[in-house]
Amino acid sequence: MAMAEVLTFATPSAESARSAATWSDARVAAVVGSASAAVALAGSWIPSLWGDEAASIMSAQRDWPSLFAMLGTVDAVHGLYYALLHFWIDLVGISPFALRLPSGLAIGTAAAGLYLLVRTSAGCWIAVVAAAVFTVLPRVAQVAVEARPTPFAVALAVWLTLLMLRLVDGRARGAWWWGYAVGLAVGTYLFLYVILLVPVHVVAVVAWTLDRRKREIRTPRIRSFLLAWSCAVVLAVPICVIAVLQRRQVAFRGRQPAVTLETVLVAPWFMLPMLAFAGWALIAIGVAAAAVHRHDPSWRGRTRLLVLSAAWAVIPAAALLLVTAFATPVYTARYLVLTAPAAAIAISVGVSVLPWRRSHVIAAALIAALALPAIVDQRLPYAKNFGTDWQTVSAVVAEHSVVGDGIVFDESVRPSRRPRLAMYTYPEGFHGLVDLALVRSHDETDGLWDVTAPLSAVDHRLEGVDRVLVVLRSRRGADPDVAVLREHGFVLTAVHPIESSRVAVYERDAAGTRD
Repeated sequence: MAMAEVLTFATPSAESARSAATWSDARVAAVVGSASAAVALAGSWIPSLWGDEAASIMSAQRDWPSLFAMLGTVDAVHGLYYALLHFWIDLVGISPFALRLPSGLAIGTAAAGLYLLVRTSAGCWIAVVAAAVFTVLPRVAQVAVEARPTPFAVALAVWLTLLMLRLVDGRARGAWWWGYAVGLAVGTYLFLYVILLVPVHVVAVVAWTLDRRKREIRTPRIRSFLLAWSCAVVLAVPICVIAVLQRRQVAFRGRQPAVTLETVLVAPWFMLPMLAFAGWALIAIGVAAAAVHRHDPSWRGRTRLLVLSAAWAVIPAAALLLVTAFATPVYTARYLVLTAPAAAIAISVGVSVLPWRRSHVIAAALIAALALPAIVDQRLPYAKNFGTDWQTVSAVVAEHSVVGDGIVFDESVRPSRRPRLAMYTYPEGFHGLVDLALVRSHDETDGLWDVTAPLSAVDHRLEGVDRVLVVLRSRRGADPDVAVLREHGFVLTAVHPIESSRVAVYERDAAGTRD
């Protein structure tokens, strides 16, 4: 809350003249942030950890030399997050709630910042609506229950934009200019697309400067912004260069479905068509009202917010679409959660156009009601990545194995869906088992994942093993390994289907017969 109070005042002398409304804003922001965090964290412990979170855990649990070696070849864009998560895991462990707690708190922090951001140009009620809409947007609710860097990037984007507005208005000075530049750079190391805030802020500052009623924005302040942006870009160049060099790690996105209206207008924020329709309708209402009232002084603040939200929503998406079209596939709808605050701002302006306060409440409630099915679905046990069920896989393996049994995993699916990752996300079910296919553990390589071999290449490891559990994600992905088991006298004794996985139990036939 210290940041909120510092950014609220222009000078130390103004501090003695604080108004009750200013104190109220700080308190309301705290309440809004706390409520948003509570909503974000509700049920966060229920869904199974999934592939991206497994990458977070496995990277963060490496020792420092191993982590730096990995970042030299892959995932450098998430390196800062992995380093921070390393310390967090040392403190709290890897339970789903503990891992996801910082993400939920980051969303609450973003909501508090968004309230203060909107309050720079509009009333308290509009600001509360913006924060509430932001919290229930399905894409925001989704990243709130993931141990990934995106929630922190969203929070940082909101607070940096608030700081930018304070700098424009002259209410933050001195060291805050350096804080702004360093914040943009650090944010880029946390999540690469934060650098796209620079052109967003350029548009916003230019728009304010061209406003005839903002003549106090003179050349010195513009020069300060240019210096801050230049410093941020220069500091961010190394991670941008590394990202280009490591672009092969996102090459698989070239096989993803083509960019469509759905992936541009629905997936980034709303995820559900009906919610998207309602959201875009309210945005259109706000834009139309701003056009009608363009000469109305009472609309000056809301128009300012719409200009900011338009730049914030359009520029990052357009940049990713252009890079995808002409260079390499980088457009991923879920990464545009970085622009979700812009959608919430625009929707709140649309809500403010409706007559009567009661209609505002109804509109906000409608958005929440339309978003609720997605939020609930995201918090079901098998919600992640098309039915990831690793918590149940771990429990089933523990129930049907003893120390010394062997285990084999289906390696035929994409890395983020491989059931092998259950061993790192829910390790308690795999203690004492022999990983028959493991050649080199991930932390002994400079890659993300374990190095494995077909069972046929390491079949000598079956000596002394009388039971092998095979964990499958695809229908026939482990057939070659199963054939080796049969050749060594193992027979199928049980199959335990789960959600997307199956655990098959093979035991050595005492009579030496084959299945």
